[in-house]
Amino acid sequence: MAERIETDALVIQRFPYGESSQVVHLLTEALGRVAVLARGSHRPKNSCEGPLDLLVRGRVTLSLLAGRELGMLLARRIATDHPALRRHLGRHTAACALLQRVLHFEPVGGGHGAYPLLERALLALEQIAPERIELLRLKFDVGLLELHGLRPDLDQCVRCGSPRRLARFVTSDGGVVCTHCLVRRDEGAPVDGATAALLRGLPRTPLREVASPSPPVLARARRLVDLHLGWHADAAPDAARASSRPTSRWRLPRG
Repeated sequence: MAERIETDALVIQRFPYGESSQVVHLLTEALGRVAVLARGSHRPKNSCEGPLDLLVRGRVTLSLLAGRELGMLLARRIATDHPALRRHLGRHTAACALLQRVLHFEPVGGGHGAYPLLERALLALEQIAPERIELLRLKFDVGLLELHGLRPDLDQCVRCGSPRRLARFVTSDGGVVCTHCLVRRDEGAPVDGATAALLRGLPRTPLREVASPSPPVLARARRLVDLHLGWHADAAPDAARASSRPTSRWRLPRG
């Protein structure tokens, strides 16, 4: 029997379906990522308040049946389409990059904690100074890693546990390695104290309280996080491919 669920949701991906419908991926507050059919969304009269576009948040009513590849979008009330993000190319580009991170790491049926993380980031992105956009993106990525239990270890050597003489970040080990444990002097990527301190503080510090790092420190932090994200994405290619399919299975919440 189909279950009707009402929840807040953000459009993170959409595909045309037939002449007037769409298959839409929503990141929802209650269910995480779900795939639904928005039947007739392109028709002049519909229950979705028009075709579904990226970065539009609203209250949705879904009909979900366990075992079915797609749910149904029954109704939607738009709360915002984040207009400030659409008026500024840099903000819009950054917002789309956040959506791509979610699509890559959250399979259908997953991402229950990603909704508030993404919504906070989009609201901040509407108001943040342009020169701090890259810092916001970095904070989001670190937060997503922490949400998945993949936070890089920057406090001690991941091989021997020593907090001293930390020298290189080795992606396959998930953190920093001291000079004594390096197999080769050029193993991994170099990491310095300022870069490590920035990455340690980002998950637990409100963005407004994070001092703007120097461009070299921000660039090094960005490179380390990209290496870490890339390693974990490549380590599970089948899951990544499955998460991009428009008709993946989802799971009803228990209880």
